[in-house]
Amino acid sequence: MDPTIDSFVNIPILVTCAAGLVLFILLLLSKIRNTSKVSFIFYIVIGITLAGLVYTYLNQRLAYLVFTVLISEVLLIIYAFVLAVSDPKKKKEKKQEEKDAASGENVIDEEALKALKQEYEEKLETTKEITLKAASFFSAEDTQTAFYEYLAKHCAEKTDSDGCAILLFDEFDNILAVKSLFGSFPPPYKLSDDLPHKPIRVETNFKFSQFGLTGNCFGEVFSQGKPVNVTDPQRSRYIVQNGPEEFLKCGPYLFIPVSQAGENVALLCLSRKPEKEPYSEETFNEALTIADSVSTAIVPLKSFLSYAEHTELTKEGGIATKFQKTLLPERMPVINKLSIGKYSVAAENVCGDYYDIIPSRKERISFIMADVAGKGMNSLVIMIMIRAMLRLIANTNQSSATLLEWVNKAICSEKNSMDHFASISLINYNSIENTVQIATCGTNPVILYSASDGSIKKISTDCEPIGVEKNTTYKDMDISVNAGDIIVTCTDGILECLNENGIQYSLDNLLKVIKDNANLSGKDIANKVKDNVKKFCGTAQQYDDQSLLVVKIQG
Repeated sequence: MDPTIDSFVNIPILVTCAAGLVLFILLLLSKIRNTSKVSFIFYIVIGITLAGLVYTYLNQRLAYLVFTVLISEVLLIIYAFVLAVSDPKKKKEKKQEEKDAASGENVIDEEALKALKQEYEEKLETTKEITLKAASFFSAEDTQTAFYEYLAKHCAEKTDSDGCAILLFDEFDNILAVKSLFGSFPPPYKLSDDLPHKPIRVETNFKFSQFGLTGNCFGEVFSQGKPVNVTDPQRSRYIVQNGPEEFLKCGPYLFIPVSQAGENVALLCLSRKPEKEPYSEETFNEALTIADSVSTAIVPLKSFLSYAEHTELTKEGGIATKFQKTLLPERMPVINKLSIGKYSVAAENVCGDYYDIIPSRKERISFIMADVAGKGMNSLVIMIMIRAMLRLIANTNQSSATLLEWVNKAICSEKNSMDHFASISLINYNSIENTVQIATCGTNPVILYSASDGSIKKISTDCEPIGVEKNTTYKDMDISVNAGDIIVTCTDGILECLNENGIQYSLDNLLKVIKDNANLSGKDIANKVKDNVKKFCGTAQQYDDQSLLVVKIQG
């Protein structure tokens, strides 16, 4: 071989490498920009060729170049063979099938999107309807009652239900309270054994019921936070059958928690009569939509009620508190054989407590402690009515329980929408026989300290307050008292007052203070209780009136 020619053999190798590199870059750009379809085999062939040329240049052995070219040709032959034997028609059909499949997926996506859009449009329309209706009740005399009454009726009609109940969660007391009841709603919980199975009594009892978060269907569903569709009430663990009466027979139910910001705030309960079909999946979903709308609607409602209540209480509170003070005894009367103590602290803008001492006859002195539901002028009106009636009938020969029954019938006869409930303890002391006759309604406790053995206990029992049912009966408790015995009654504003840690004062603390100071006069005992309550509460703000009466027998 001519040595002059061999000396230039590296030049074509380098040129070929450069050309191959340019070709590789151009094909790569074509792939990236998607200007044409290039098989991956060409990238492999060019890569192998470039590697062979570089290795040949570095080692000056042409055999490597020959092997490189041979491998590249084999790869190209395989690729060309595949192209030669393939069927263009089948290939075209396969591409068309892939295209049709992709098109079908797009159609499904569009249909799903359309259905989702329709669903949310219906939810928005329902939410808009309920929210606007809530706003329309802002001018009503009782906005909250009017709205929840509408809501219960609306939910029943939309779901073809025979009854609906709405329960709200009280975070402070950790209970569910009934706020509205519409139509036929057989109680799915265990009724009290002493409750008569009469429609009016059962309905009234349910309207004013409160339920804990355990031991009943409402609390369990609310705590779980998941809606429940009761299709078979006979076998459901949530439902309790209360009796053979037709109005108590349970049918299908829907229990749906209403939540805000991840926290449950209410419970929507729907019922159908036993002979009707259970709720379908479609109706169940519609009820869920209504529950979501309720969640949205009660936000502005709560804001308005909070603002309206603050404004109204600020306006009426001063007036009501001023009149409340005129109803309370200005001075404690001096009564033979008795040492009397009292204290009363009114919370801001609250007018609920009333106490009175009526020496109606020589052998009867009446001690009264009342806690009226509500605030401001509302409770003041009821307070005036109770005070006037008791002062009018206290001098009769009737027992304490009978006097409370008379007042209850009169209050229940009032046909108005405002709350007219009150807890009252009535203590009639017979100074001649040294006996005490006690009757209570509601939750005001009556406490007895016995000087003979140093024991102290609550002797009253909680029962229905005044103003719930006009035929309610109350019980008398007759006891003999001796010198040194102490009778105490108070309102729940004392027992339920809170300290900075949210802990209640409780009955136990009150009993301890009374027992530890039993040797003092009635006035001093009342002051000791007042000081102890104030020390316990510290700087914590109180939201209920606090009232106490102490009657100590001296002879």
